[in-house]
Amino acid sequence: MLEFTTVLGMFAGAFIAALLAVTFVSAYTSVRAQKLGQSSLLAFEDTESGASSILKQEAVSTIGVWSSLLLRFSQIHTLKRHIAEAALDWSPGRVAAGMLLLGTVSYVVLSKIGWLPSAAVLILAVGTASTPYMVILQRRAKRLARFSVLFPDALDSLSRALKAGFPLSAAFEMLATEYPEPLASEIRRTREEWRLGVAWDGALENLAARIPVPEVRLFVAAVKMQNRMGGRLNDVLARLSETMRDGVALESEVRSISSHSRITGMVLTVMPLAIGGLMLVINPQYMAALLERPEGRLMLTSAAVANIAAHFIIKRLARVRL
Repeated sequence: MLEFTTVLGMFAGAFIAALLAVTFVSAYTSVRAQKLGQSSLLAFEDTESGASSILKQEAVSTIGVWSSLLLRFSQIHTLKRHIAEAALDWSPGRVAAGMLLLGTVSYVVLSKIGWLPSAAVLILAVGTASTPYMVILQRRAKRLARFSVLFPDALDSLSRALKAGFPLSAAFEMLATEYPEPLASEIRRTREEWRLGVAWDGALENLAARIPVPEVRLFVAAVKMQNRMGGRLNDVLARLSETMRDGVALESEVRSISSHSRITGMVLTVMPLAIGGLMLVINPQYMAALLERPEGRLMLTSAAVANIAAHFIIKRLARVRL
């Protein structure tokens, strides 16, 4: 009975840690979006609060009890949105269950290691539990970055098609057939929404909600302004694509300049781990004092926490915002 209670408590702790991780990433994303000025470009409505969409809203989980429990937490909608932006066919309920299972199993396994401190066990268990979410965020970042790279060329093609006399629907169809993923699927989805009766403004707003990058919001703002005020949309799109391409080139140049600092931070993070592992292999007795004594384990835990904190601090300092 005691073991069952312990496992149940660890399961609940992993659930709380997963919620905190999703909450932190959601708050960080929101603050970063506000700093980039995305909220001032367009007052888009959230797709969950009334924006029109032709897609069926999928359930959080196929298990009714688990789905009802997850829907009590607002973080599950953030997780669902990030999964959709990463173009993964995972359900939020499955991801949450996997995170809980990984956290609980890793905590049980690591707690059997006698020389590992309790704080280190907890930190490693939380890190293991957050692995699926980290994979989702990585896939999401790669997909959005790929879309940002393809989007200026797509705007050039769209501008040329409009200049040649094609309507906006035909120009979108051309982009959907000629450009690679992920741009083709998103453009195709926007075109299908328009075909099924959604106005262009609504379909483009849904596009901006699915792809939360500043370039898409600028494009949607330009199209909506042209629909209301009139004018030559092809000239606006041509200038917009040129501005976006200059921004991508500038960002690449800044990343190349700051690469030395980022590599230095990575080396400084890996070096203590490499030296400690090498000393453990070459002279285990030398490291035994740190592994066997409580003071030594506390020092190792403190050093690991400080090393992780220093890694993120260096990464933050090396980041250049445009």
